[in-house]
Amino acid sequence: MEKTKLETFCDRLEKFTLDANMLICGAMLIVVWLHVIRRYAFNNALTWSEEYLRFSIVWYALLSASILHKRNGHLGITIFREMMPVKLQEILKRLVIYLGTITVAIVTVFGALLVMKTYTQTTPALRISVGWPYAAIPFSFFLMTIYGVVHVIRDIMHLPPLSSENGE
Repeated sequence: MEKTKLETFCDRLEKFTLDANMLICGAMLIVVWLHVIRRYAFNNALTWSEEYLRFSIVWYALLSASILHKRNGHLGITIFREMMPVKLQEILKRLVIYLGTITVAIVTVFGALLVMKTYTQTTPALRISVGWPYAAIPFSFFLMTIYGVVHVIRDIMHLPPLSSENGE
């Protein structure tokens, strides 16, 4: 089955997010090693590394969550749903898709408001705007909203769930 332009766009967005996550992970590894070497070899630790790593792990985790959302990879408690009649199971599956999309859209909006309220504050060690670390929330949840809309469209069209680019 041929993919729509929106699904192709989502696949490219997922690849970009995955590449960004690899860069973040590589940068975190380098910073950790620099911190350890400077602390133990030169007795002079980096002053900004802990703050940088804390912000980076937030970006990494939220971007990873957006990839999982696209792939329908989030954990779910299905034991109760599986005890119910098949018709009710289908209704609950669809309800999760719709409510999940609404929820991530709401978090996107409130995350953007948080960034706007805090962009004038600066972090103590890095001296960057607090808005940069907080921007992980609206950015990642916006990606989840896009993927959620695709999930809703596919559900309405009675198509199988969206999978990753390489067919996983």
